[in-house]
Amino acid sequence: MRRASILACLSAVLLATAADAAPKKAAPSPACAGRDIFTAMKKTDPEGYAKIRAAADATPNAKALLWRIEGKGQPASYLFGTIHSTDERVNKLPPAVTAAFNSSKTVALEFLEPDGGNLILALGEQIAKKGVYTEGNGLKDVLTTAEFNTLRKTLAAEGIPANQAHVFKPWFVALTLALPMCEKKRAEGGLPPMDRRIEKEATAQGKRLAGLETIAQQVDAMTAMPEDVQVKLLKATVATIALRNDALEVLHRAYLARDLATSLPFSKRIIERAGHDPASVDVFEREVSTKRNYAMRDTALPLLQEGGAFIAVGALHLLGKEGLVELFRSAGYTVTAAE
Repeated sequence: MRRASILACLSAVLLATAADAAPKKAAPSPACAGRDIFTAMKKTDPEGYAKIRAAADATPNAKALLWRIEGKGQPASYLFGTIHSTDERVNKLPPAVTAAFNSSKTVALEFLEPDGGNLILALGEQIAKKGVYTEGNGLKDVLTTAEFNTLRKTLAAEGIPANQAHVFKPWFVALTLALPMCEKKRAEGGLPPMDRRIEKEATAQGKRLAGLETIAQQVDAMTAMPEDVQVKLLKATVATIALRNDALEVLHRAYLARDLATSLPFSKRIIERAGHDPASVDVFEREVSTKRNYAMRDTALPLLQEGGAFIAVGALHLLGKEGLVELFRSAGYTVTAAE
């Protein structure tokens, strides 16, 4: 498959990540309409609900989104957990978050759009290097016929020609399918997710911007997973494709309720109920979340030493014994819930 063709396919499925990188062509779609299947589990799967609840309740630092970081004589900084969504319910920032943001002189995000560049092209270049098979039958060799047919139809509806679906590696396809089409259409219509809204507002206020990672580092985190784990995740994704809207609604409700630690055990239970091994989620968490926490901490520490930083990253990076809250505490800072 020619490189130009790969990049053309990629641009159709990366709109949720790069809503600001291309001209707006359509009115925003309505918010995704999903069911709260987690609450429904109290009746439909009480054992699973109890397991999810127990795992979530045992997770440290999972009940707040905004954390105040103090110590070592510098002005206070803040750590804020975002959600990569366009939904207006989660994008209405509480007054305490707005005040912390307004008081900051530096705003740090997981990554920034390339200076003078196009995010779709930057990400597309990385995926063209690391996200496609260069020989063999690709996904046709690792999925069953039924799985591949489901995948091909789904991707075709989202802009990837059916006859090219097999060339993409499992990690990229699973990532592409993580969000439902309704969310991608909202981004295509010009509604940026929370992270990009924060970036735009920081620019409007003349704040200094910093990126904690590069696009290449984020892609490398995905490709670090063993390919057999990538395949297991993709198979589980295909098996639960009909639940994407519902899973997003569950995530929205967890975010609004400050019940963040339900996300991963919920995903594992849904995968298990679909007949797949949920252990792949643990590998994903280690490679794509936990290891990145350490790298983001190292990049953020100089900003904390200056003080006055507002650090906004995906909320799941805050949680647990190896989340950013604990990692900043281990670096000698006092970190307390502020909202």
